[in-house]
Amino acid sequence: MGNIMSFDITILSKKIQGIKEAFENGNFADALVGALNTGNGLMQQRIFTQNKDTQGQSFGTYVGKKSKVGKLPKTSNRTQAKRNKAVEGQELTYYQRKRALRGRQTVKKDLELEGSLRRSIETVVENEKAAIINFSNDESAAIAHGQEQQITNIRNGRPGTTKGTGATKIFNLDTKEREEVTEQGTILINEILKPK
Repeated sequence: MGNIMSFDITILSKKIQGIKEAFENGNFADALVGALNTGNGLMQQRIFTQNKDTQGQSFGTYVGKKSKVGKLPKTSNRTQAKRNKAVEGQELTYYQRKRALRGRQTVKKDLELEGSLRRSIETVVENEKAAIINFSNDESAAIAHGQEQQITNIRNGRPGTTKGTGATKIFNLDTKEREEVTEQGTILINEILKPK
C-alpha cells in the first residue's frame, strides 16, 4: 500500500530547530510584545480618546454637586488668567472646576487629567513565553480600579464613589482589540518561523 502523505523528517527538524532558536534568542518574546503593543495602543485610544469601556459604552458626564465659581485671584500667568476668566461664573462640580483651571475639557468624563495614568500603562515581558499589559505602579492601578468602580456605581444609580463591587471593565482589551493582538501575533510569529 502506498503512502497517503509523504513526510520529510528534515523539514520538521529544521522547523523545530527554528522554534528552539527563536525561544532562545528572545524572538518569541519580541513577537508577543509587538502584538500586545498593538492591543495596548488600541485600548488606550478607546479609553483616552473615545472615552469608552470594553462594551463600547461612554463613561458619561461628570457628576456631583455643582456650584457657581466666583471671582478667582488675579495671576500674572496669561494662560492661567484666560482659564480663570473662562471658569468664573460657571456652574461646575469640584472636579470640573479643577479640570477647567488646568485647561481640560469638562463636558464628558474622560480619564486623563495630567496623562500619568496613560503613561503608566505598559507592555512587559514576563518570560520568553508570556508578555502582559499592566500598570507600572500601584497608585495608577488603584486609580484605574477606582474609575471602573465609580462609573459602575453611577450607571447603577449609586453615589459616584470608588468603593463597591462589580466594576465596569475599562482597562482590559475588548473583543476587537484581542482579535487584533491575535492577528498581529500570528503574523509576527509566522515571520519568525519563516525559513531563511
